[in-house]
Amino acid sequence: MEIREYLDTLSGQIRNRKARAMAAKEIEDHINDQADFFEGQGMDHQEAVQEAVRQMGDPVEAGVELDRIHRPQMEWRLFGWIVLFSILGLAIQYVCFYCCRTWEVSAQSKWILGDSTGNFVRQCAYTVIGMAVMAVICLLDYSVIGKHARLLAACFLAIIVLSCTFGVVRQINGGHPQLKCLLYLFVPLYGGILYRNRGKGCGGIGLCYLWIGAAFLVGARSIGGGLGVIMDVIAVCLVMLLAAVCKGWFHLSKKSGIKTAAVLLALMAVSAGLFVKFGLSPYQAMRLKVWLHPEQYADLGGYSIVTIRKIVSSLSINRDCFRILEERGLEDFLYAWESGGDFMILHTAVAMGLFKTLCILCLFGAFFIYLFWLAAREKNQMGQIMGLGCTLMLAVETVRNVMYNFGIGLSATGGIPFFSYGRVHTLAVYVLLGILLSICRYRNLVWEDPVKSGDGSAVKIGNYVIRVEKRPVS
Repeated sequence: MEIREYLDTLSGQIRNRKARAMAAKEIEDHINDQADFFEGQGMDHQEAVQEAVRQMGDPVEAGVELDRIHRPQMEWRLFGWIVLFSILGLAIQYVCFYCCRTWEVSAQSKWILGDSTGNFVRQCAYTVIGMAVMAVICLLDYSVIGKHARLLAACFLAIIVLSCTFGVVRQINGGHPQLKCLLYLFVPLYGGILYRNRGKGCGGIGLCYLWIGAAFLVGARSIGGGLGVIMDVIAVCLVMLLAAVCKGWFHLSKKSGIKTAAVLLALMAVSAGLFVKFGLSPYQAMRLKVWLHPEQYADLGGYSIVTIRKIVSSLSINRDCFRILEERGLEDFLYAWESGGDFMILHTAVAMGLFKTLCILCLFGAFFIYLFWLAAREKNQMGQIMGLGCTLMLAVETVRNVMYNFGIGLSATGGIPFFSYGRVHTLAVYVLLGILLSICRYRNLVWEDPVKSGDGSAVKIGNYVIRVEKRPVS
């Protein structure tokens, strides 16, 4: 059988276009390598080619096996987790805002609550739209992000800057905090940037730091509000960079890579410190002081964490404590505009008791452990680093929000996945989840450079290894 006939027969069994093209190319390269080997052993060219083709085995059988393995495979367990949390989040929002309240809230609180169902209906719509966006992203090949990461990241940051500069987005307190959660989407783009800078040594590490600096400047200067989200995004990107260094992506020894990363991190920390001292707007500087010393600035915003601690001290193990809050004059805090979406876990504890809230948090913990497990088992380097980044972004925001909901740590300006209100936050969360689903779905279709065994006896296509017979030439 000739090479072309063999390849046409084999690729004809593979339904996915990308897998078909990749498999045909790799098999053809391997046949040519084997033919060259046999020619070196004394065979003439035509005989060497025929022997190399013969050793590849039956083309129909090999093609059927490749088709079975290399096709999109939906991660239904992850999809089930997402649907479960989406329903749970909406149910708890409705219970907390509309079923457990026993008093008439203030006019300011009514502004966020709307009528009896208005805000809840809007959040249901955001959730449905978010899941639709997630489904579309899941069907797309995430590796496109890696191939065009630098262009996509530059366009993404430029759009934010232009939107803020030319008044496309309404300004609030000198910033545009409603866009803060958009920065979540920089994380998967940064994973692609890391992937594109593999093998570039110290210069590649330096370029990756410059991208982090660009994201920080866009967040701090253009978006302005949501400094906590900006810091979370930068921290996640730094962890991703460290992971890439430790994996040897930049072709440095682990020790040299970590030293280089540490030096650049120190320079970045100094630059960030100078920016905080001289570059923050008065509003941002005051917010930072309030976060660090809430008791000293109780009249300027620090009252929030003080009030949270009072509410936490009133919580019950297994029943709501709205009556206690009403007696202590704390009931309206949970419904105030400043706290509407950020305190959903605290609100859940008030409405349902600590025990049920802790059970929900345990479910969150199991969900994130599962996400980290999926990222760790991903063999593709780009999928692994992007999966790690998306999972870290969701986990860091959740942990920091939960801590703040119980009066620990700095202000949480983002939100909790599935539980917090808000259009931008909800859509950003579902975009990250869509990328995670895409990584899982295309696990067997997005491949690194092909790996061949040293003696030429096997060729690896994705996760499938074709063994070939070795017959020395006499």
